[in-house]
Amino acid sequence: MKMKKKPPVSRFAKPKVKARGTDETWNNGADVEIYFYAKSLQKAAKALVKELGLDGKAGNDWDVCPIISLYRQALELHMKAVVSEGGNFLASPTDHITLYKTHSLRWLAQIVCQIIKRVGWGSEFSCEGLSTVAEFNSLVNQLEALEPVSCAVHADKRGRSGAIPAQLHRSEVAELFPKLDALVDLLAATADALAAMWDQRGEAETNIVFNPTIH
Repeated sequence: MKMKKKPPVSRFAKPKVKARGTDETWNNGADVEIYFYAKSLQKAAKALVKELGLDGKAGNDWDVCPIISLYRQALELHMKAVVSEGGNFLASPTDHITLYKTHSLRWLAQIVCQIIKRVGWGSEFSCEGLSTVAEFNSLVNQLEALEPVSCAVHADKRGRSGAIPAQLHRSEVAELFPKLDALVDLLAATADALAAMWDQRGEAETNIVFNPTIH
């Protein structure tokens, strides 16, 4: 397959070559609505990151937890979009009911990695702070382990009452936020490119370009 350098085609910019039936997607055809919801989650997370950065007071480590939750859900939705658009390239596409019900970032990341490998985009799948598929998988696993309630329940050691678990300290997680923000954009671009590639799968030679690298 020949790939030329062009901007990725947005799934939402124009109708697809062949419209999918609503019974063929995990979201019952609500691609646009869920996309905008996921982008709103990202926007809210960025606003909170900015606010947290302006507040230099000690003792506000719990304020990072809503940011973690927002990025977590945004990544879940964008990875589901990638799996939905890219699953057709796999020998065994993911069942739509299973895709709808799961909330496991680790499981979704594994399928995303399979899709990226299958279409041969490993070298292009990069963004700020992430240069390889392995680093993407590692970041997702790290975020999964930072779920605030789980961290509180399973803390090995507890400090004073109300103290935040060590792994959620602002100093520990703040550096993740720019990477997560860039990853959301990368996944959105990836889903767009996969949709465009699949829509033109019947052409003898495609000019679809995947250049999702986010700087």
